[in-house]
Amino acid sequence: MKPERNRLIIALLATTFLLAACIPSVNPFYTAKDLAFDTRLLGEWQEKDKPQEPEIWKFEKADDKCYKLEVTEKGGKQGQFSAHLFKLKEHYFLDLTPTDCSYATNQADLVAASMFAGHLLAHVTQIEPELRIAFTDFDWLQKQLTNNPSVLPHRREGDSFLLTASTKELQKFVLKHLGEGELFGKPGEMVRRADSTTK
Repeated sequence: MKPERNRLIIALLATTFLLAACIPSVNPFYTAKDLAFDTRLLGEWQEKDKPQEPEIWKFEKADDKCYKLEVTEKGGKQGQFSAHLFKLKEHYFLDLTPTDCSYATNQADLVAASMFAGHLLAHVTQIEPELRIAFTDFDWLQKQLTNNPSVLPHRREGDSFLLTASTKELQKFVLKHLGEGELFGKPGEMVRRADSTTK
């Protein structure tokens, strides 16, 4: 796991699926017409084959086009997110933004004020019977932005990156790099919790 490198990074929990050095986006990865809502996502999911303190994702309905997502990690650490499911061509994705950010108690207020609650992207390759989600490979993306800065509009501060591309530009880039070993890593698998109910 790499150390935190992005002073503009959202205060996102470092899940087993997410890398610590994220590259958030100023703009969402979806437009209103792309949004979808699938009731099969609702309820609680946990990491497959990890019976001891698995990571848990709880999806609840926020409105007709949005989910409230609560992530619980090992040790009871939690994070709240606004999650939007959307479709590009035949592919489904989740756009995630934090809704409840907490910062170190001894951190200067000015540091917290400079943090940016950006959009992160995940590729939903399957919902049932197992939920399979592939997250952005930030190492791959960073190399692309470093080797070819014009490939996607962004801002760079040292080793920190912030995507400034428009939604249209983001979607074009995503669809172009869906191949194995490109924008997304291997999907993580989650199974529905036995006591989970969908509402």
